[in-house]
Amino acid sequence: MDSNFKGQQFLMQKQKPMPIKMLNPKFEENFVKGRDYDPDRERAVKRKLQKQVKHEAEGAARELRKDAFFLLEVKEKERALWEKERAEKYEKALAFLQEQEHGIKSGQLGKGRKRGR
Repeated sequence: MDSNFKGQQFLMQKQKPMPIKMLNPKFEENFVKGRDYDPDRERAVKRKLQKQVKHEAEGAARELRKDAFFLLEVKEKERALWEKERAEKYEKALAFLQEQEHGIKSGQLGKGRKRGR
């Protein structure tokens, strides 16, 4: 195999390489930032509407977050009020029971202390 390749030289490709296509940039003389220079009006309108939809969706999401936060605050206030009322009821019942127990132990209510056998 090596003997076949010894006498041969490598040949260059016969076709010429393709040059890279050069493009000249397109400049607008009176450029205004934010203005759409797209010549295809339908595509420009579609892009503008998509941008508007995205903007509205972001605004709606922001409003939903605000509403959720407000509702959470209202629920927390209601829960705190409920907890406070529950604690007051518990304290009132506990005070009543302690008063009853004190009355029984001190002999004011009933027969007083029972004597052990």
